[in-house]
Amino acid sequence: MKWAPQGLEKIKQWKKRIGPLPLVGIGGLTPERATDVLEAGANSAAVVTDIILHKKPEERTQQWIKVTQKWR
Repeated sequence: MKWAPQGLEKIKQWKKRIGPLPLVGIGGLTPERATDVLEAGANSAAVVTDIILHKKPEERTQQWIKVTQKWR
């Protein structure tokens, strides 16, 4: 199922609707975008492509860990 980008306002709306249920941000995320998604209300971020296609996947993974530390 393909979805169009939802944007940060939509994440806020979804989180308000679902309450305590977990909300996962997925698709097109980078460490730079993930912080906004998490601050908007997502409980976690699913990431694959940004890491596996990076020229240094181990380094990119460490960047993700550092950037998302406060939400763990």
